[in-house]
Amino acid sequence: MNIIFKNIRSANYLGSLLFAFTMCASAAPLTPGEPILLPGTHGKFDFIRLDSANNRLLLGHEENKSFDVFDIGAKKLLKVVPTSTSQDAAVDAKRGCYYVSGNDPGRMVIVDSGTLEITGEVPLSSDTDLIAFNPVTGLVHECDDKAGEQWVIDPVAKKIVATIKFDGKGVEDLAFDTDYKHLYQAVKGADTIAVVDPASNKVTDTWPCAPDKGVHGIAFVPEYNGLLVACAGKVVLFDCSSGKVVSRAKTGGRVDEMTYDPGLHMAYCASRQGKISVVAVEAAKLTALDDVPDENGTGDIVVDPKTHIVWIAYAKGDQCFVQPLSPQNVAP
Repeated sequence: MNIIFKNIRSANYLGSLLFAFTMCASAAPLTPGEPILLPGTHGKFDFIRLDSANNRLLLGHEENKSFDVFDIGAKKLLKVVPTSTSQDAAVDAKRGCYYVSGNDPGRMVIVDSGTLEITGEVPLSSDTDLIAFNPVTGLVHECDDKAGEQWVIDPVAKKIVATIKFDGKGVEDLAFDTDYKHLYQAVKGADTIAVVDPASNKVTDTWPCAPDKGVHGIAFVPEYNGLLVACAGKVVLFDCSSGKVVSRAKTGGRVDEMTYDPGLHMAYCASRQGKISVVAVEAAKLTALDDVPDENGTGDIVVDPKTHIVWIAYAKGDQCFVQPLSPQNVAP
């Protein structure tokens, strides 16, 4: 009787574990919320960012030829800023400014974050793409969309103070570490990550992504001193201490923008193929989770690290939307 009871109890325990595992494995990593219309806008976006202090989405609305600002709390579009074609934006909280990478012609547009009015611009010699702000130096780093270079801009003097050259055909996303002592730049063509010293604006190291190609979005992983890099069909994790790839995971094949939630240790990659690739990050290991369906063509994504809500932006027909997606056990 004791042996039989123990076997039954053991079977029940194993069955409970299997049930729990099955439920966990089958639960979607993200639950979509209701899409929110951005009235009077149309066409595809480029990169989208978060202004955490003001609880806003900052949308580089490429085909609408504008920089759009969305209030997350009120769930409404605050303003469509007529910047002409915009690709990306960076936040300068101290000066109360947004720096927008603009084209037609290429330039950096300065927008007052209070009034949402354009207050200045810095002309550039080529089309622009990604942009980042360094609060330690007070300088802006803006990428050339046509060549392997990055402009370093003084937004107060409204002038270029340095140009950083890279060995490659062009550049994509860029990211600082948490103390702004290193700037990481994805370099197209060469499929490398260039490490820049922001104090000197010099390239100090180059990390190959080989055999992976098609470097695009990147994200710093502060708790592990790591760097995530979205490549064609893969996301790779670099150890920033060694400059070596320590893990890889499968993603959609056309990831442009990716975002990382350090609180949940989750990376989200917008693939433009009707799905968001979700990857768990734990120490030196990446694990691909179930894909989450989204609107086909969506390549723009950002996560709010305070609420853990993921936001996407996309065009559908002649209309445009932003949409929240909630992780498990997180209310929208």
